[in-house]
Amino acid sequence: MTGLEASLLLLVGFLVGAYAAAIGAGGGFLITPLLLLRYPSALPVEVTAASLTVVAISAGVSSALGAIGKRIDYGVTALLAVSTVPTALLGAALTDLVPRTLFALGIAVLLLALAVYLTLRPRALFVTPVRRGWRREFTERGDTYVYTVPVARAVLGAAGAAFVSALSGIGGGPFHVPVATRIARIPHRLAVPSVQVTILTLSVVVVAFHLVAGHAGPPMADVPWLGVGAVLGNPVGQWVGRRLGEGPLTRALAAGLVLISLRTAWGAL
Repeated sequence: MTGLEASLLLLVGFLVGAYAAAIGAGGGFLITPLLLLRYPSALPVEVTAASLTVVAISAGVSSALGAIGKRIDYGVTALLAVSTVPTALLGAALTDLVPRTLFALGIAVLLLALAVYLTLRPRALFVTPVRRGWRREFTERGDTYVYTVPVARAVLGAAGAAFVSALSGIGGGPFHVPVATRIARIPHRLAVPSVQVTILTLSVVVVAFHLVAGHAGPPMADVPWLGVGAVLGNPVGQWVGRRLGEGPLTRALAAGLVLISLRTAWGAL
């Protein structure tokens, strides 16, 4: 790897880390298409292992900052995180069975469909409150949030998002944030740090699976540079995220999903 390549990867990691931290993602939906382009002969499992390693680094920093800022409802977060483990392992195991072209096209279609949904529903607005569920009360910086989590739906939603995330190697922020806000009905301010812990759990489990299975390949060479860049960009994204509301952040996520979806589909055809 040349010095120019390393510098560019560091810059990309910084931009991905900032953007992902702002919208509540891990950045895998940006890293995976990049690695597919850089390593056209790499296997899907090798791309997934490298991408989720970067995601684990980025989500680890976001989780730590969320904990320091006391923005994490640990009870609900633990419920969502634990729910991801079985289906994440299942998705990781099935990645090796998916042909590369189908893998890339599947990611493109998923991202585009989610972008359309988030564009139509940029805010998680609920007219009728949930009557039965896990009632939570959480105070953060003087603001008190009272919300009710429908446990069964939250667990199923998190498990489904984890399966798709592990299979595609994208970490799952684009799926887990809507699950947390629209299915688990967690206020967006609290949902984002909770999702980061969920993504961290999922990524660590899946990366460990791939490493044990011997799926580390050439894309792993990019991980140190992308990871360092993501760490440096993360606080910037956190700062931006605190100053924007749910609507602008969701639209920013949708815009990124559309661009990456189209580019991934173009590269697969």
